[in-house]
Amino acid sequence: MRSLKYVASVALTLSASSLAGCGAEDSPEAGVLVVPFELGNQRTCEELGIVAVRGELGDDGDLVEEVECEAGELRFTHLNPGRYNVTLYGLNEDDVPVMDSLVGGPQTIQVVGDTTVVFDPPLGLTSAPARLQLRWTFGFSTCESASIEAFAIAAWRADGSALLMESEVACGMAGEGREQYRTVPDLDRELSGSEVGEVEVQPHDRQGFAIGDPTTFKFATPGPGAEIKLSLECDEGGCAGTGTPD
Repeated sequence: MRSLKYVASVALTLSASSLAGCGAEDSPEAGVLVVPFELGNQRTCEELGIVAVRGELGDDGDLVEEVECEAGELRFTHLNPGRYNVTLYGLNEDDVPVMDSLVGGPQTIQVVGDTTVVFDPPLGLTSAPARLQLRWTFGFSTCESASIEAFAIAAWRADGSALLMESEVACGMAGEGREQYRTVPDLDRELSGSEVGEVEVQPHDRQGFAIGDPTTFKFATPGPGAEIKLSLECDEGGCAGTGTPD
């Protein structure tokens, strides 16, 4: 499989006529970005179970386009000139992003006004890591009163034979949304959804000493791109959980 850690070259095609009928008169400086894509080592959509590909532009995915996987490319129109981060996600029939283009980080490309810019070579998608999310609650205590500074997290292969990822989440980290989960950092994309099947969580105090016993969660491998949601109940003696994902 070729490396995705490359600097994308840009094929520029002067195509003012291609903007006709697409709002070019209203935005004469608008540009077009075409992003061809490949799945894995030139595999087909059917082989990998990908039904659609979603593309996001910008640091926060401000611009979104989605096409059927068989289309082979995404097209963004009416773009202001400038540099854009480009990220693609391969979606299965359940709309789960089981593949993405983030193995080398978001790719960046310069969009030129009144011009079509083609991302070249095609942007490659590979299996997305699983996403581990953790939440915790306290009865009549808090992180401070329970002396819990952080949670050390170790994720293991389902058979317990290999450590896949180690990470840490601060106890004071704010939760997200109504369910208040915190996303566990996986900067090196080590949490393979095809392998992970055991997660151990150990609360630590400010000096790094363990508080109570670790809580172990065991489960069947969830698959690429899947969410693994875990919950803890904590107090001054440490934390406990059900042993299975939510």
